[in-house]
Amino acid sequence: MARIAYVDHSFHRTTQSNAFLPEVLARHGHQVDRFWDDAWKDGQGVAWSEVASYDIVIMFQSYCQPPDAYFKRVHPNVIYIPMLDQFGLCQGPLFNLSGFWEPFQGCKVLNFSNAVHCMTTGFGIASHLVRYYQPIKAVPAPPQQGLHGFFWLRREAELPWKTIRALIADTTFDSLHIHLATDPGTPPPSLPSAEDVARHHVTTSTWFENKADLNAVMARANVYFAPRLEEGIGQSFLEAMGRGQCVVAPDFGTMNEYIVPGVNGLLYDPRNPRPLDFKDAVALGAQGLRGVVEGRARWEDAEAELVRFVLTPSDVFYEGRYQHPPLAPTGDEQGGLRAMAQRFAIFRATRFIWHPVLRLVRSLRGH
Repeated sequence: MARIAYVDHSFHRTTQSNAFLPEVLARHGHQVDRFWDDAWKDGQGVAWSEVASYDIVIMFQSYCQPPDAYFKRVHPNVIYIPMLDQFGLCQGPLFNLSGFWEPFQGCKVLNFSNAVHCMTTGFGIASHLVRYYQPIKAVPAPPQQGLHGFFWLRREAELPWKTIRALIADTTFDSLHIHLATDPGTPPPSLPSAEDVARHHVTTSTWFENKADLNAVMARANVYFAPRLEEGIGQSFLEAMGRGQCVVAPDFGTMNEYIVPGVNGLLYDPRNPRPLDFKDAVALGAQGLRGVVEGRARWEDAEAELVRFVLTPSDVFYEGRYQHPPLAPTGDEQGGLRAMAQRFAIFRATRFIWHPVLRLVRSLRGH
């Protein structure tokens, strides 16, 4: 049995959106202790000293500040789990992220997004890619006739009603429910016009004391408009697919890693929303549900491999492969200086001085 420290963003303490991973590890007989990081709301972070004695340290989105420049130097089995939406890929080209990834050199990364998996491996870091699907729940089938929409208006600045209105265009919905519960710190929502309310039979809600009541409203739809430009894993739209609803989402991750437009859902460009064809919405929702059923079976089949990745020390994944210069074994002065040049800015800045001297010494040795 391994003792595992699981450091997590405290927002997930309420949503429990990633509780499935500690549950998998516990089911395989391992002790998982959870640590909640409140630093994002000016609270207390998790100190490295709190988790250093564990056999394995997993950090989900949040992470401890290492006592060294590299986690690998202070622990043999550290795993970081990034979320796609923390990088803001939908906003355009990324800035140089080498500084962000540097502390994780020599460690392992567990990725739930193919895009971040490619990013991670591009920095030479061992990555394991998994695609999560939720357990299949017995829920009523969505309406088979007409168009019935659901849109949670969470972020007015990102996905307002006017975007959804542009996608609908001349299509008339038999019913369309808008849940007006915006995220903290976001602008108040702009509401549909009286004409839109009448045409699409729009109903609204602002809060439900019981989540079951919200679920009941969502279950009456057969078209689900995803509420965010990007997702980390995408639990909300995966739930909609699991209900057999046609998911309509921005063409960004992780939605576009699960949805093939016109096959199991619909994608659009939120920067230039154009009218969509909803005539096959019911069939697209059914195909989405079939994909979720198959995906869940693949997730369960891959569970043992996931656990092996977690338990295996980091060194195993780098043996005979790329070694990050600051962490690679050094046997001569060239290797040592190269490593120091990677670690310390002063050595990089003075390379023009010491490197010619080193080359001269090596050439004299060769004679």
